[in-house]
Amino acid sequence: YKISYSLLLAAFFFGIYLKHFKKKAEPACFHLAFLVVLSVVSLLITQKSGLSIYSVPVIALAILITVLFEDIEVSFIYSLFNSLLVCFIYKAGMPGFITMFISGLTASFFSLKVRNRSSVIKAGIIAAIVEFLLGCALINRSCCSSNVFDILKTSLLNGFISAVIVIGILPLFEALFGVISNISLLELSDFNHPILRKMILDAPGTYQHSLVVANLAEAAAEEIGANSLLARVGAYYHDIGKISKAEYFSENQMLASQRDKHKKLNPSMSKLIIISHIKEGVDLARKYRLNRKIIDFIRQHHGTTLVYYFHRMAQQRKGALGKNESEDAYRYPGPKPKSKETAIVHLADTIEARSRTLEDPSPARVKEVVKDSINKRLLDGQLSESGLTMKDLDTISKVFIRILNAMFHTRIEYPKEDDDSNNQQFKENQNKQSEADTAD
Repeated sequence: YKISYSLLLAAFFFGIYLKHFKKKAEPACFHLAFLVVLSVVSLLITQKSGLSIYSVPVIALAILITVLFEDIEVSFIYSLFNSLLVCFIYKAGMPGFITMFISGLTASFFSLKVRNRSSVIKAGIIAAIVEFLLGCALINRSCCSSNVFDILKTSLLNGFISAVIVIGILPLFEALFGVISNISLLELSDFNHPILRKMILDAPGTYQHSLVVANLAEAAAEEIGANSLLARVGAYYHDIGKISKAEYFSENQMLASQRDKHKKLNPSMSKLIIISHIKEGVDLARKYRLNRKIIDFIRQHHGTTLVYYFHRMAQQRKGALGKNESEDAYRYPGPKPKSKETAIVHLADTIEARSRTLEDPSPARVKEVVKDSINKRLLDGQLSESGLTMKDLDTISKVFIRILNAMFHTRIEYPKEDDDSNNQQFKENQNKQSEADTAD
């Protein structure tokens, strides 16, 4: 078989468009080349096997690329290339091109942001029906009823088998491309996962902190169009490195004796223990074979920020001796957040921790903490590689403020049973509330 140079040229320019003009980080150039080879080989095998045009794996390839990269633009271009390839190999002309292209787009549209396997099968079946209708209308306009039934049977079987094959090979392609699908993310969000179970038992404070960070991150990511499920699951695992030395972190220091842990240590030693939770988290994630995308949250959620408390303590001690303590020695090793999702978790982690120190969590104080935290991270350069815009940061701050205010809302004091003085106070509170509502 010979492949027309025009198709290879088209594939080359599609790749240039994605990598140069759109600056897509994923898929990488090697992965794009691999997908082109995969398309050529699979379509040639289909044609050589004597199967009809309705059996070509355009639907399977469209679903695979969409589920892997969650990018409709990449799916659009990949479906366009596959349709041109089918048109050339089967000599189907424009009708064949339109049928395959729209079928592929339909599969991509219905498999975008799927979160369960049944949705993948649904996408395959719907795309198969579209393929059948377009095939009858454009390719086989004069076919008889028996041929129509054969086309329908072939198309539906193709759509179903395509979905099943994608579900089966998805883990293999996730490992090969270093990405993670929403289906795998949902499996990681199960609290029966060994790491999360260990966190619940050994570091309950960190676990509760991670839940709040996850809620903040998911809502913010959803609002700016980032992958909200990835942000939520990344937040669940971002602090797993604290499990081994949980008692050295404030959220786990429930007992007074535990709060003296750092008082017995030099600031430099305390700094090493705090910073080490990044490395220990990465090691634990690799031990349990977590995806690279999740490990990125562990490595990047502190960026290169300063361990401020122990740096200040070290300065006070050195200051008494007339010396200065370098900031660089008290910074996390990084790297800085390199995606919108890791940057959101980076901000949510900081803001959640600071919000817990508020003695009076009024809406004004919450707003001040959120705005100040984001501004400090921005000025420190922690968000420079994340891809977040100023508009995104403004939206994120509004979401954080709204959720934190809901968390810190106050309730009226309920009276005790059979207590006349409390009942009287309750009535007075009700009357005041009614007057305030009337005034509003």
